[in-house]
Amino acid sequence: MTFPNLSTALKIASFILAAWVLVHVFAIFGIFFVIAYPIFWLFSPQEISCLFASIKKQNEYCPLCRQAIDSQEDHYPKSFSSAILNSLVILTFVFISFVMVFIESKVLFKLGFPPTPKTASFIIPSKRQYRLGEIFPMEIEILGITTPINAVQADVAFNAEKIKVVDVSTKNSFANIFIQKEINNDIGYVRLTGGLPNPGFFSNRGIFGTIIFEAKNAGIAQVEFLPSSMVLANDGRGTNILKEFAKTSYLILSERVTKEERLKQENEVKKLFLSKTTSGAQLKFYDEKEVLGIQTSETKKEIEQEKNINIIKASFNLIEEADRFTLSLWAKIFSLPQ
Repeated sequence: MTFPNLSTALKIASFILAAWVLVHVFAIFGIFFVIAYPIFWLFSPQEISCLFASIKKQNEYCPLCRQAIDSQEDHYPKSFSSAILNSLVILTFVFISFVMVFIESKVLFKLGFPPTPKTASFIIPSKRQYRLGEIFPMEIEILGITTPINAVQADVAFNAEKIKVVDVSTKNSFANIFIQKEINNDIGYVRLTGGLPNPGFFSNRGIFGTIIFEAKNAGIAQVEFLPSSMVLANDGRGTNILKEFAKTSYLILSERVTKEERLKQENEVKKLFLSKTTSGAQLKFYDEKEVLGIQTSETKKEIEQEKNINIIKASFNLIEEADRFTLSLWAKIFSLPQ
């Protein structure tokens, strides 16, 4: 099997690049050529070439001019109707170019271009201190939602020696469908997974759920969102737009909470589960499977790999931007949907 040499490969690459540029130039400026061609012919008919006559030889018939070519210099449109026909030929190429750009943009979209920007992040309340036996909530709040989202998976790790999870509440959640709630106080892990139908949730910030902790032993209790957490955009591709994973530390004091305070806290917790939700009816399909382990090392590697410069992705992004500019220009001119 023989392979093309470097010179041939460069020629092929140059041809493909030139064809791509020509298609996009036609898609952007072609309509102006269509309009300008007959106008220019009216002022200087012999200074403009007929598309068919320019590739014909002497004495060959030109279908646009509807006559034979007299000489090698006889390449201009012979009548206004010929100029109009030339414009229609250009319009055909413009239409084909536009269709190719449109198809190219759809293919790139399916491949993930342009990538939906990662802007969302979980918020953990600032560092606080609690007493032994004290029950306290930690809201799973998302900030920086710049595109509608329709699914969230919140994976939280905590110091199981210092604190434990009493339960997870979905009151006041923007989501109304929950498919998974896992609590494992042996290894210090809790997961809440859910979402909502189209068009999704779109606000700068929103509460997904509330984790109810109880202080067990004095010391520093660290709480953090794991890299396996996800905030999926409602962009037709399910892009994870979560950009960072918050963490904090709680100070558990050696002093124990009083019985009266404990009873008051328990009543407050009951309200989170007995009161009606603000987002309407919720569907819950909890999968109470045992947590066998949390695979975070591979996820961390993927996050680091995303930070590396990828020439291929950068090239696709440039192509997508060119397509988006072309389609938006046509949309502005003809009020077409992008």
